[in-house]
Amino acid sequence: MKKTTIALTLSTLITLSQAAQALELIVVNNYEVASSPDIWKKAKTDQVPSALLSNENVSRPTSAYGSLFPKTFMQESLFAVCYQDCKQNDVFRIRDGEIHDRDLAKWDVVEQSNVYFWLNSYFTFLESKLNYRPSKFLKVMTNRELRDETAGKIMKNNAFFNPGDISLSFLPASKNLLFKLMGGKINRSGFDPSVIVHEASHYLFHHLFPNSVNAEIGGLNEGFADYMANIFLNNSKVGLVMLHGQVLRDSSQEVDKSGRLKTYAANMEVHDLGERVSLALWKTRELSENKSELDRLVIDAIIDMRSNPYSSVHDFKQKMLQRIPSVVAERHMRSVKMIWETIFAGEVNTIKDLDFLNSENKAKDIIGFKTKQIIPEDMAAQYGVNPIEENNYVIRHQVDIAQNQRASLIGTENKDGLVSYWVVHDRERNNIMGIYNQQKQLITDENELTKVKSIADESKNLDATVKDFMAKVKAFTELSNGKGEFSLAYKVKGIESSEYAARFNGNILAGQKIDVKIKRKAILGRLFGLPEIVGITLYTAPVKLPGVPEVNGQRVIGYKLSMKTGTAVEVILDKIAL
Repeated sequence: MKKTTIALTLSTLITLSQAAQALELIVVNNYEVASSPDIWKKAKTDQVPSALLSNENVSRPTSAYGSLFPKTFMQESLFAVCYQDCKQNDVFRIRDGEIHDRDLAKWDVVEQSNVYFWLNSYFTFLESKLNYRPSKFLKVMTNRELRDETAGKIMKNNAFFNPGDISLSFLPASKNLLFKLMGGKINRSGFDPSVIVHEASHYLFHHLFPNSVNAEIGGLNEGFADYMANIFLNNSKVGLVMLHGQVLRDSSQEVDKSGRLKTYAANMEVHDLGERVSLALWKTRELSENKSELDRLVIDAIIDMRSNPYSSVHDFKQKMLQRIPSVVAERHMRSVKMIWETIFAGEVNTIKDLDFLNSENKAKDIIGFKTKQIIPEDMAAQYGVNPIEENNYVIRHQVDIAQNQRASLIGTENKDGLVSYWVVHDRERNNIMGIYNQQKQLITDENELTKVKSIADESKNLDATVKDFMAKVKAFTELSNGKGEFSLAYKVKGIESSEYAARFNGNILAGQKIDVKIKRKAILGRLFGLPEIVGITLYTAPVKLPGVPEVNGQRVIGYKLSMKTGTAVEVILDKIAL
């Protein structure tokens, strides 16, 4: 692979350290200067102006060429930073324990060096300033080539932490012609210190609160990650280097990019909710007498939430308000309380009534689905997930126990037969408030929660689940006839029908399986980035289901989507109260 080198004007930065126990790196520094428009005027996509680069001497990696990743030089006892996939040699050469001077100036080397430098600095900061040291080894990959599961394209312009395999991935930046024609300029995520610390803070959050149930905690996670980047760099702005001086998110701004006041609303996208969290924390920090102690209290509050895996963002608000008086002077407490009450109006919701636990005898199956997701093994390994995920569940009973609170009895099949769980959810905020087993005990065990959470999520909004299923079977049935909106982007290449043993309401029926070969249309499909679907399978059964599409005299009870990448998603309706 051809390597792009830094312009000759930067040659003055390249000097090889003479100290035997030191390693000299070129890294992206001076983060506060990155907001200046002038330094970006001549900057190319996926490159960093010389004003942001500096030479940094660091102690030579303590575990270089360690046993875990023997080909990786940038390895510590806690983490390793590899080029692309940790399976090949680093992109630079080593001479006498130092990076070869001719390799120092390659952008791939700068990125790997930069991620290593800032991770090392951040973990030192955590231990020395916040008295916290993560324990799980972190695998970090720069300029990683990772294909998405729908179209198989190399993913770009992103970075993420994967809790499945405890890894950080920093992806390439866009260089395609269309992106440039639209005026796009962007750097690799691994060039940006704020992004590096943000992603490392997701890894930290995984230590602090690994057993969360609710999607709102994803928003807390995002806000926490931004806040940690803010305090580490002493800058409220995230993304300045990656976005060529533009701001991705700013924790000091009370209004978001859409012009809305940053206040909580149910079902917010995680980054939007995160902006509310980081705003509340940053504004509180500005009024704090002891900022370092406040930062420690933030970590303490999140650790305290472990005892309740069903915690919501309002639980975090409550725990922070309990701790803040110890670091904020009395004269500022009214302002701080107003900040939190304005951004996160309302209180923590608790289950009002547990009488539903005694109503299992009223259970009558309402609706049930079988779902299956298949991801090729190599792709699943990259994402840190299982190649096959299956669920078989039925909503057996539902009861409203208070305003905006509903309990659902869910059954699922395992080797021992039908196992039931009660799931209580807050219908306004869409949070799961508790999951109870057949012994009427609240489930808090992390392993059991992991098994149950996926089906519990399905019960949170049954109306939406059914609506989504109906919309898909309608659209896929129309497409099989060359009609509907999907026909604008996909065309049918062939249809084959075969017999299918349909299981419906406990009976085996003579159904049909209709395999529809699909091809994405070149212009519209690529223009809108639609997934490369190669096939749709419709499952039918001889049943009476009003409003459900019909094919060959039978009703469609399920579908399977097959992608060019080998990924497939299958959903089949197998129970419903008629």
